Amino acid sequence: MLRKEYKKYFDVLEISPDASLSQIKSAYLMLKRLYSAESVVMSPIADEFPYKRRQQILKQIEEAYTALTSLLYHAQNKSSYRGESLTSKGGPEDKKETSTPFSGSVLRQIRKERGIGLYEVALDTKIRVEILENIELERFEVLPQEVYLKGHISVYANYLLLDPKKAADDYIKKYREWKSKIEVG
Repeated sequence: MLRKEYKKYFDVLEISPDASLSQIKSAYLMLKRLYSAESVVMSPIADEFPYKRRQQILKQIEEAYTALTSLLYHAQNKSSYRGESLTSKGGPEDKKETSTPFSGSVLRQIRKERGIGLYEVALDTKIRVEILENIELERFEVLPQEVYLKGHISVYANYLLLDPKKAADDYIKKYREWKSKIEVG
């Protein structure tokens, strides 16, 4: 398994190799705060734990986070959410580019598969929970204007390590279809 090759990075972040994206982000943020210059935990032992050593550790933490998110990004690049069937099982038919369009339900499915709560996405992306919920449920009538919606979709997709442009384009296409039906009717 590819994750075993990245064991040293999981060790740096003090998490198991089967950690989810959410757990990787949490570990990264916690360790970064811990070893930062402003850390309350570090101030009493600052003389025993020099600044230069803390900087080396912070560099390792940053490198580990970058490597692991890249690993997950590339794994997703080969997965169903980047152009292959959502039901792919690894057979030869998966080589076809069937290009499953992104929708609210697809985004929700991906988020849930990764074990990420909506509240956690909201905290990390600064997008209100209500907006994320409305995006997933495709409640177009209560979503913000298209320009803001496109930005929210891009940020949300990027957070899930998906192609933000494709996700936004697919979602906005569906939004415009809904809007044109409303304007005609």
